[in-house]
Amino acid sequence: MEDIVNPIEEKVQLPDPKTHFLVHPLDLPGARKEFLLGWWLGVFATPQVYTALLAVLWAVSNNYVTPVLVPLVLVVFAGWISVKLTGGAWDYIPGKRHDKDRRMTGMTIAASLITSLALFAGLLIFMAWTASQDLVPGFSAYPLGMGSAIALIMAGELVIKLVRRRSLELVSDVISLTVVVAAVWIGFGLLPEGRDIAPLDLLPGAAILAGVWLAWLLFTQIEARRDHG
Repeated sequence: MEDIVNPIEEKVQLPDPKTHFLVHPLDLPGARKEFLLGWWLGVFATPQVYTALLAVLWAVSNNYVTPVLVPLVLVVFAGWISVKLTGGAWDYIPGKRHDKDRRMTGMTIAASLITSLALFAGLLIFMAWTASQDLVPGFSAYPLGMGSAIALIMAGELVIKLVRRRSLELVSDVISLTVVVAAVWIGFGLLPEGRDIAPLDLLPGAAILAGVWLAWLLFTQIEARRDHG
């Protein structure tokens, strides 16, 4: 009886497990391009980018549907394609050999810069637009609440990584947090009533952003389990 050939081994030549047991898609020429494309699309499908797109479109559009619907469709579609590509890249490697803790410091820092600067620019555009509008009292609390929630969540993630001693990941987190805090601080000074808003007034905007963030975390955790078993 002929031996059954492992379909994974037919696709790529894996490194010798005796010298290189854990394998990442970046180690395999046949999987590298697929993984990188999926990974960068995943960077686009983040709450920071969604919030940035929402802020910009809210300022430049003349309706209340486009700013919410267009970023949502784009981010969800990018996230779906990202999952398919990265999952396909990991499929080249048997589950027990997945190097799922591989640190990609350069890519992570670059992604943090891109998402943070996009969010910074989006919030500034939105805040500048809001400051020039005759809006109902208390409207400023929503964008400031969302911005404050992002800053608090990112600060919490930074603390968790400090406790876990993931020092190589701290640089990107510090960069992101600094940029977001700067945008929120400018917002409190720029937006109408920004300096007079009570902390409780920030809760509705913060709750919206927290909901988006939790949904994103749940989605990424589910997909990570699918990829690595």
